[in-house]
Amino acid sequence: MGFFTLMPGRRRRLPGMEHLLSYQAANLQCVGTRERQEDSFAFVNALDVTEIRRKGLLAVVADGMGGMSDGKQVSEACVSSILSDFQNMDRDGNLAAQLEESVMNTNENLYKRFCGKGGTTLVAALIYQENLFWISIGDSYLYLKRGKGLYRLNRDQNYRSKLYLEAIRSGTLNTAKADSDPDGPRLSEFLGSESIEEVDQNFRAFRLIDGDSILLCSDGVGGVLRESEILECLSTVSTRDMCAKLDSKIKTLNRSNQDNYTALVIRCAY
Repeated sequence: MGFFTLMPGRRRRLPGMEHLLSYQAANLQCVGTRERQEDSFAFVNALDVTEIRRKGLLAVVADGMGGMSDGKQVSEACVSSILSDFQNMDRDGNLAAQLEESVMNTNENLYKRFCGKGGTTLVAALIYQENLFWISIGDSYLYLKRGKGLYRLNRDQNYRSKLYLEAIRSGTLNTAKADSDPDGPRLSEFLGSESIEEVDQNFRAFRLIDGDSILLCSDGVGGVLRESEILECLSTVSTRDMCAKLDSKIKTLNRSNQDNYTALVIRCAY
């Protein structure tokens, strides 16, 4: 297990200078009870205030699929591809569209390299000019803590979610089939597949404010802790303390089948 904190220096506010948010970031990662770590992650520009303003701050979590081949290699390749595309983005262009294009390109490259035998989930958050753009594939989690509330920004892409949508569209609103189906947790979308039918993302810039905290995590965190527990962990000023509390709660559960877990936390403040 390991976690660290990235704390870029605060911008000194001079007379007439625009008041911009600063960001504090930290990471937590542990193998759980698995034999090896198959999660991968990255921050870009978390330590460089100038680059955050020029290119933005990027955070990425990829959870390699243990039931397939080369989970770690696939998740690492996924993160590397997203990071490479991030460096070449047009900041004056449509960032949401460019994130989607990056995901599609990444999926194509992973499918060619691993021949459809390896897969990974993805959740990525790009902060640029105090706006949040996010994208996800699979069942990793993205949360926003604002004030006293916790809000999940993305949704699981699995068979159960598809059944929920079918129930809504049919007008029955009966979720019993979805809730009882043993195949419910099976992913309906993942990177490394032959094609992706649906990307989960925001297309309109989401404005961040002072005090917001963002959590990106694999299902070893989001699928284990209750939202009330996650909210409690994020209800502190220090991102390092947030990660330590998440780790402590997961370890206290002492699950015999605890998956790899990875969490990235970003706190916004003036």
